[in-house]
Amino acid sequence: MIEKKCDSDFENLKKNVKDLLGFNTFQYKDTYLGRRFDTRLRALHIDTYHAYWDLLKKDEAEQKKLLNDLTINVTEFFRDNSVYALFKNEVLPNVIKQTDGEIRIWSAGSSDGKEAYSIAMLAVEALGENRARSKVEIIATDIDRACLQKATNGVYETRPGLTQTDIEKQMRFIEHPAKYFDIEGNTYTAKPCLKQLVSFQYHDLISGLKKKNFDIIFCRNVVIYFNRELQEVLCMDYYNALNPGGYFVMGKTETLIGEARDCFKSYTSRERIFIKE
Repeated sequence: MIEKKCDSDFENLKKNVKDLLGFNTFQYKDTYLGRRFDTRLRALHIDTYHAYWDLLKKDEAEQKKLLNDLTINVTEFFRDNSVYALFKNEVLPNVIKQTDGEIRIWSAGSSDGKEAYSIAMLAVEALGENRARSKVEIIATDIDRACLQKATNGVYETRPGLTQTDIEKQMRFIEHPAKYFDIEGNTYTAKPCLKQLVSFQYHDLISGLKKKNFDIIFCRNVVIYFNRELQEVLCMDYYNALNPGGYFVMGKTETLIGEARDCFKSYTSRERIFIKE
């Protein structure tokens, strides 16, 4: 059992991790960081933050494991059925109708690429492969280079031994997954019809260059980990990155705060989709 730790040890660990790994711990919620730190302490049977830092500063393998835990996100194809149903039936058709040129979509905090590929599949379903290739550009960004490499490779493995695989369960909107993936046993490999729509890029939402000229932005279950001040900044960054009439899709447990609440118009409060008027 992990003992109660003093605030100064926690703050020192935050500072030391920032200096050592370049991960800006001070822009994240303490509750989030505490859960991530405690996961590593339990794995190593260490009782205090001070003792953990003594190990971390000289153990490169542990540094990689902590950084992986700090940046990891839970992800799946078509996560949250109702959100993607609305995107498929209303949001995407609306954008197709109102956009003469290329449709630009940003998947921010894209993790291992499942969100970006989900969007790509629905774009192909709506437009057909040839038209989607000429009309849709999906930019998927993350700060985790390992996740970006996995996403670029587009290879996903399911858990064996299930009567219906994880990925098959997730394919709620796709009648024929083999249209988009080469399926061999428990391995799904994204086909070129998906990969050609998505560009995976390293990007720091906090310190990276500001992006612009998007028709749709997905940033789901990302800002919830940041402190309130940074959440306000990021929400306005997304507002400024959208074209007029563009859509912003948040996680279902997230909410707009600060100036963004008055700038965005709610499209649906339940699914947390907003419009830039």
